[in-house]
Amino acid sequence: MSSEKHQGVRHSSPWLGASVAVLLTLGGCGSPARTHCESFRGKTLQGARITSAVLVAASDKLPEYCKVQGALEPSLNFEVRLPTDWNEKTVFAGGGGFDGSIPSGDIYTAKGYASIASDGGHTGNALDGSFALDPVKLEDFAQLSTHRVLPVAKAIIQERYGKSSAKTYFEGCSNGGREALIEAQRWPEDFDGIIARAPAYNFVELMLAFNRNHRQLSKPGAGLPNVKLGILGKAVLDTCDAKDGLADGIISHPAACEFDPAALRCTGPDNMGCLTAEQEASVRTLYSPMVLNGEVINPGWPFGGEADPEGWSAWITGNDNASLTGGGLFGAGLIKFFITKNPDYDPLAFNPDEWLPEINAASTLVSANSADLGRFQARGGKLILWHGGTDAAISQHGTAAYYERLVTAAGGQAAADTFVEYFPAPGVNHCFGGAGADAVDLLTALENWVEKGVAPSQANLVATKLNAETGQSVFSRPLCKYPQYPRYNGTGAATSAESFTCVNP
Repeated sequence: MSSEKHQGVRHSSPWLGASVAVLLTLGGCGSPARTHCESFRGKTLQGARITSAVLVAASDKLPEYCKVQGALEPSLNFEVRLPTDWNEKTVFAGGGGFDGSIPSGDIYTAKGYASIASDGGHTGNALDGSFALDPVKLEDFAQLSTHRVLPVAKAIIQERYGKSSAKTYFEGCSNGGREALIEAQRWPEDFDGIIARAPAYNFVELMLAFNRNHRQLSKPGAGLPNVKLGILGKAVLDTCDAKDGLADGIISHPAACEFDPAALRCTGPDNMGCLTAEQEASVRTLYSPMVLNGEVINPGWPFGGEADPEGWSAWITGNDNASLTGGGLFGAGLIKFFITKNPDYDPLAFNPDEWLPEINAASTLVSANSADLGRFQARGGKLILWHGGTDAAISQHGTAAYYERLVTAAGGQAAADTFVEYFPAPGVNHCFGGAGADAVDLLTALENWVEKGVAPSQANLVATKLNAETGQSVFSRPLCKYPQYPRYNGTGAATSAESFTCVNP
């Protein structure tokens, strides 16, 4: 007998006799809940073809849920998870990279949310941008995939439970953060609340900066092997770590960090403890903004995290082989498939000044640069921005600049505070990882804001660093609303958030 047997009454026809309804409630006449999940198979809902529907048994980590998968023409695939014990809310999970696969909804299923996710409009590797040669797939990726899937998912939820969600939220990181802001900007009625983590909102411009970095690091002698990143990272921490009142390997007060790479300049022959002139030029390039046609299109990368093996080496420098980094591959994908439309184009030969019309067209379609969230604000939507301080993939400076533009566009701080708050996460790498406290429940904070009117900054948010093996807390820090930062009080355990206070720079 299915643990979902109570669904039998919910989905019974209005003319169903009371005696039959009782039988269904007690699990009679077979297993109506299991049948109901599987009955999605082969259906067409809101123009979508349902390809699979399976009732997944409860496990140690997840409760029982109905997993429905489907497709929208020409190549947009999606998944909807429907927990048997539903909390009557829904979360749409954003993707990553160039998408191409459906992200897991485990974190939401475990908490009783219905969850939705898509592959962004095509199937493929997250590092492969070749889909962009197809204009329909490109538009799905750029702005339509979430908006197209949502009404299908809502129809599935309605049919499954006999009611719609009380609230519908979106949470995404990286490209998922860009998808989040595309929704807030272009489809403001879709979600009640949105969380944009480390958003790649200036997607095209970011990829151009990746390409700039690749071209610089590919110059003779300009590469940065990991041993050089080690001395650079140590020098930055020695200069800036204690600016927040505590030397703990985390730069929590980045506004006070002033570091000059000249301090590491070789005074004699090249050695592993210094930077050559060519390497110093590379470091300065990475820290500096990218300017195109007289405008800053992407800020420089922040101080901190240079020596993190999942930081600069993985995303930018590649231990002296930038072409194999995440940034090198994404930048090449943008150049070949979004801008030049030539799979054989050499990204090292790219000159952005020669492709301005194509860059502008791609940015208009794909990037989520608009600071006008007036429609989202007017309908009562709430937005939380979050970004790791040592993110080597997407510069935290960009999210700070975007937030400041939101404040201006909203008419000032007081108006912006009614619908958007931004929380930097010191020492955290791309979406997670790094030396900082990377675990924080922003979804509950968003719910309390949307449903109870309690802004996240009023809730004393605490971020935690967890032991990867045990899941236990290693240390915690208050998560401070920008521009504040967590400053050590001078006394108390450095592992406790209670020993820190959010203060203005």
